[in-house]
Amino acid sequence: MSTHNFGALRSAVIEASLAARWAQAVEEWEVVSVEEDPRATGICVCGKTGLVYLYTIHNRQTQQTLFPIGSSCVNLFEVEELDATVAVLRRLFDLRAAFAKGERVELTSEYFSRALLADLWQNGAFPANEYNRSNGDNDYKFLLDLFNQRHDFTENEKRKVWVLLNRTVRSFVMSDERLA
Repeated sequence: MSTHNFGALRSAVIEASLAARWAQAVEEWEVVSVEEDPRATGICVCGKTGLVYLYTIHNRQTQQTLFPIGSSCVNLFEVEELDATVAVLRRLFDLRAAFAKGERVELTSEYFSRALLADLWQNGAFPANEYNRSNGDNDYKFLLDLFNQRHDFTENEKRKVWVLLNRTVRSFVMSDERLA
């Protein structure tokens, strides 16, 4: 596995950006998806080989896309929002794998984070229905409140969490287009 070449990364990013300098160019980009290469044959735009998780970044100004790019190269952008998106997409990817394998998914830090719950909410994972008083925000707030709690859930809370995770969240994650 070769290491990344910052010069190649910088050239690719600036070439596909409006800005002519790295510090400004990195602000134009967003992480839009991730896919897995289990054989680790992915080659980053910087030249690094052996990538398993292949991210796609998109420039909001030029509509250019760079793929594949590794998480360590995205981290070189030093843009907090990009780093957070990489982390959330990776957690979503792992969550989808757990659901696909039939693992028991629980509302714990093994599978979830506050950022992941917020991403699910922001991307429409909690639709309005009769059980959340026609407001999906209520399901998000319920899961977030329980995730932040330091005590065991009541039986009713356990049942509601199970339904939300195994019906609502599962169906959303399994069809999330950001996860190739």
